[in-house]
Amino acid sequence: MGYSMPTNQEENKNENLANTDFISEKIKQRPINRKKLLRRTIITVTLAVLFGFVACLTFLLLQPLFSDKLYPEKEPDPVTLPQESASDELTPEEMFADDDQIAASEAQSFEESQKDQIDQAIASYSFDSSDYNKMVRSLKSVTDAVKPSLVSVTALSNDTNWFSDSYESSGSTSGLIVADNGTNLFILVPSTAVSGAETIRVTFCDGATTNADLCLMDSITKLGVICVKRAALTQDTRNTIGPADLGSSAGGNLTGSPVIALGSPVGVQDSVSYGIITSEKSSINLVDTNYKLLTTDIYGSASATGILINLHGQVIGIIDMSHNQSDMSNQISAIGITELKGLIEDLSNQKDRAFLGIHGATVPSDIQESLGIPAGAYVTQTEMSSPAMRAGIQSGDIITSFGGSPIDTYEHLVSKLAGCEPNDIITITVMRQAPNEYIDIEIEVTLSASTTDK
Repeated sequence: MGYSMPTNQEENKNENLANTDFISEKIKQRPINRKKLLRRTIITVTLAVLFGFVACLTFLLLQPLFSDKLYPEKEPDPVTLPQESASDELTPEEMFADDDQIAASEAQSFEESQKDQIDQAIASYSFDSSDYNKMVRSLKSVTDAVKPSLVSVTALSNDTNWFSDSYESSGSTSGLIVADNGTNLFILVPSTAVSGAETIRVTFCDGATTNADLCLMDSITKLGVICVKRAALTQDTRNTIGPADLGSSAGGNLTGSPVIALGSPVGVQDSVSYGIITSEKSSINLVDTNYKLLTTDIYGSASATGILINLHGQVIGIIDMSHNQSDMSNQISAIGITELKGLIEDLSNQKDRAFLGIHGATVPSDIQESLGIPAGAYVTQTEMSSPAMRAGIQSGDIITSFGGSPIDTYEHLVSKLAGCEPNDIITITVMRQAPNEYIDIEIEVTLSASTTDK
């Protein structure tokens, strides 16, 4: 029996078979740590919220800066009111030139004959109710043309009764659109109606309403200017409304002229009254001013507000009943518009007005000659604690120089003061009566402000 040795190939095969016992291994997932996962989730969400908040806050803070840099807004033009021309203060007869007077004298006989014919035609004409209706309709057409410049202004606070808007409110007053610089509309109002208001609401003639911001208030006249952004109004409203046509109250021939009171002359918004100017010469005794008072024969409310217009639809006065005499408390009166134009410009442009603190008058020429009193602005009274009183200006002083400029009338002094600013230091020369003569005294005055934005 023979024995044969295994070959190398067989040995390798046997060895491979011996190694065919595999190790079986089962892979298990790692247990989830729920607390750790929840903590990481909360941290991730918190960081995301915090990042979003910081991003939003940064955008809100920097967006106006970037907008101003990339899209700079055009600076609004300052408010300027049309200057009155000499013709505004002349009567129709004074407006003819010398050549016209010569021509008129040559045609005088013809004009007289024409006048006689007109008088005869009028005398022969029989007027009836239709003529009266025509006259009233013509007056109404004047008021309708001005109403787009009038607004109702209401001061709102937390205790405002929103259910009584349809009734006349003591917080409502009539305002006048006085200027439009392309960005804002500027509205003149009695400052007492908006002072301290949390919100100022403006209602226009077409019923549109919006909020307004306060520009400045004048503590002397108790007038203020508020502004409304044009962008807050619809195009239809912007096309409907517009600034009023400011006329002249300095013509010297207003007495006896027809006039219309608009706004709330009888204490009710959108009311209208007709009458005539009864006087125009009275000066209002207000500090540092030379405003004129226009009185009428119109019976109205003692708390009336609004405007007076002439038959051309021009504003000639701002209704102010606080200067009436006690026995004329209900007669509509107004401050003449001519002297107010400078104030309206300053309030609209938020320019603080200088305050000196004196009441005065012009020394009449006949008194200058008869009593030997120098020409200038006569001081009738100084306000308590005013710059004038602190500097030593007294009643009876005559101001002859203001800031180096000669002063010959009180109106001239008021005009010079209007060109000053608060905190200006002005040298004023006064003539003060001594036992035997007037002596010159130079006084330095530091002006303060008569305007406020509160």
